[in-house]
Amino acid sequence: MQFKFTVIAATLAAFAPSAFAATCYSASGCKTCESESSMYDARQAFCGGSDWQGTSSMSWGDAQVNLQGSFYSQQECFDGFANIISQCYGHQDGGIYTYSYNGHDARLDVDFCDCE
Repeated sequence: MQFKFTVIAATLAAFAPSAFAATCYSASGCKTCESESSMYDARQAFCGGSDWQGTSSMSWGDAQVNLQGSFYSQQECFDGFANIISQCYGHQDGGIYTYSYNGHDARLDVDFCDCE
């Protein structure tokens, strides 16, 4: 019985999206950043439209969003963007979320700040 469970679990894992936790930027302390609430608004604007379907970018006040590749679904974009905000906002100036599923590979880069 243990063998069947292991085989089933391995099979399900093979078909699950391969997503990683957000990797936060090493830079922090920029004083010209969007608020956390504004970043969730940027998430809605970016993932709520069609930007998640292919390589695209968007400026949002002091923030910048860049996507290389595409997500399998709109929900994956929402989840990845939220992952960056929840893990990196307030600690670092942005983060990157890498995703791969069913032939779709995405690298979502969200910069909360404009420190040039």
